[in-house]
Amino acid sequence: MAIVAVLVALGSAILSFVVAWQIKHVPPAAGPVLWYYLKALPLLFAANAFLGLGFVRAHQVLKNLPLLAAAQSFAYYLFLLLCSIVIVGDRVPVARALAGFALLAAGVFVLKG
Repeated sequence: MAIVAVLVALGSAILSFVVAWQIKHVPPAAGPVLWYYLKALPLLFAANAFLGLGFVRAHQVLKNLPLLAAAQSFAYYLFLLLCSIVIVGDRVPVARALAGFALLAAGVFVLKG
């Protein structure tokens, strides 16, 4: 199950990095955004491959796709928070971030049962 966690975390981290890098370095116009995503295509392919492998392996064990999707969303938003602080330089209120992650964790817990 550790390999599943690594695959899902790696895929989520790559997706978060691609989005944060776009916000920091790509102007909000159609041409530059399309060009950026064309260049980022190998990263997006790798991220989706990692996530796909992680989902398939985890589903063989858990047989609960909504739980897997909720756990992956939790990992994605955690990495997005880290990337937005480190790469973009956002200031995120700690109380709001904790409240949001607590709600996500509650959703994962509800789907687990």
